[in-house]
Amino acid sequence: MIDYDATLQSFFAECVKFLENRKPCAQDKVELGKINIAIDTVRRVATNPVKYSDYNTRVKEGLEKFEVADGFCIKSSGVFRIYADVLHHMGELNSTFDYRRTLAQQTLLNSLKSMKYHNNKNMFKDFYFPFMSPTKFAVKVRQNQR
Repeated sequence: MIDYDATLQSFFAECVKFLENRKPCAQDKVELGKINIAIDTVRRVATNPVKYSDYNTRVKEGLEKFEVADGFCIKSSGVFRIYADVLHHMGELNSTFDYRRTLAQQTLLNSLKSMKYHNNKNMFKDFYFPFMSPTKFAVKVRQNQR
């Protein structure tokens, strides 16, 4: 059984890891500042995902800035799109409607797999990542066994 709340926290940790890996590649102080803003934003969203699942709340709190997209380097990779998809669906992870909950859970699992792919430094990742199931990266609930 998968713990989707812990998997969501794992996803945010992978986003922060991606942004931390981008810091040494920053061209100037402005780009470094945007990366730092993106890291702070991801960490704030991770503290209370239920509250920040609403778009209007994120706008009121100042978490929907263009600097976040620039920090993820929107031009070169689809990582910001992955992050935005999870933000859009994270409010429905515990929905009472089965189709919404299933869509949100699959989006989270596929996004976590994509983030793990982007953060992986193995040169053979293109060969083995397509064969890995998204549920492999999920955080499982530990059950007591007799």
